[in-house]
Amino acid sequence: MGVADGSVLRAGDGMVVTGAAQGIGRAVALRLASQGARLALWDVQPDGLAETAELCRKSGVDVLTAKVDMGEPSDVVAAAKAVGAAWSAPFGFVSNAGIFPRSPILETDPAVWERVLKVNLIGAFLCARYLGPMMVQAKRGAAVMIASGRALQGTPRGAHYAASKAGLVSFTKSLALELAPQGIRVNCVIPGVTETAQPLEDSTLEEVRARGSRIPLGRIGQPEDIAAGVAMLLSADAAYMTGQSIALNGGAIMLP
Repeated sequence: MGVADGSVLRAGDGMVVTGAAQGIGRAVALRLASQGARLALWDVQPDGLAETAELCRKSGVDVLTAKVDMGEPSDVVAAAKAVGAAWSAPFGFVSNAGIFPRSPILETDPAVWERVLKVNLIGAFLCARYLGPMMVQAKRGAAVMIASGRALQGTPRGAHYAASKAGLVSFTKSLALELAPQGIRVNCVIPGVTETAQPLEDSTLEEVRARGSRIPLGRIGQPEDIAAGVAMLLSADAAYMTGQSIALNGGAIMLP
């Protein structure tokens, strides 16, 4: 039917999910496992990673795990080589890993700024750099970046985070343009406030859920909402879609 056919995830395809130990990453892994995808799960938290892997294996799929700091190129290189050895080539990856150490701009240590960009933005580049050539060799695949609503509106005490996530939106477009001739699609999901560990770092669960009253659909997001969007972008329903960003935020921010 066309080159787009090779950019649709099918049962048995191998997907790398970063930041898979909890939250959105875990939800994405579980959703893809339910569709029969083999998984390589990367995270710096071994206990959470092992728990996610066990939950995914209940769907009867093969799961690889690796302790990976997405800010360390050597970690990504080693994990990518392990994926290549196990599968020959992954179908694609979901770049979800991210950190958000809250800090006012005028008080932020440059090392902290650099660390946030390394994990959140350079980590996505490293996935593309070391997994992408295998995908190109296989002549099929797709990737999804997980950005943030902060990329669209900024945030106090989080300029480093907002900048890194805005960078992901732009990186998505550039990578999509480079890989489109090989029939590989690249898209981005922009979550709004979601019930994960991140917003709970400085708010109670009740305070986080109360933000839903200001959202048109009347609630905050759940990790499964984001996972559903990722699954759609990897599916045949999005076979003619690349270089795009979709906002999953209950209408809190509406893109043009």
